[in-house]
Amino acid sequence: MRSWKLLPEPEKLTELYFTNPNSLPTKYTPGQPQTVGFTVHNLEYATTDYKYKIIETSQDGSQSQTLASGSFGLLQNGYKKEAVNISTVDLGSHVKLEVDLENVNESIDYLLQREGA
Repeated sequence: MRSWKLLPEPEKLTELYFTNPNSLPTKYTPGQPQTVGFTVHNLEYATTDYKYKIIETSQDGSQSQTLASGSFGLLQNGYKKEAVNISTVDLGSHVKLEVDLENVNESIDYLLQREGA
């Protein structure tokens, strides 16, 4: 019956979230290190390779800078916690920091204000 597609197929997805969302910074100083902590949960019903980028973008979206990138594999129903050290660049008084999982089209972000702005 499954081969005839008469039974519903399980939904394939990846969960991406900040590991400690209540402790995300609200301010940044260009060049000063920060740690971005995020978690990935594989519900794709297969071992999946994930490629991530951490991107800083100016408030108007006209400038962006990739601050870090990496990759890892996860078994079905596996979790991976990443703590990535980055150094922000000066892209204006307000910026967006985004974690992007390129190959599964998932992303999360938060906003930062430059210290003293």
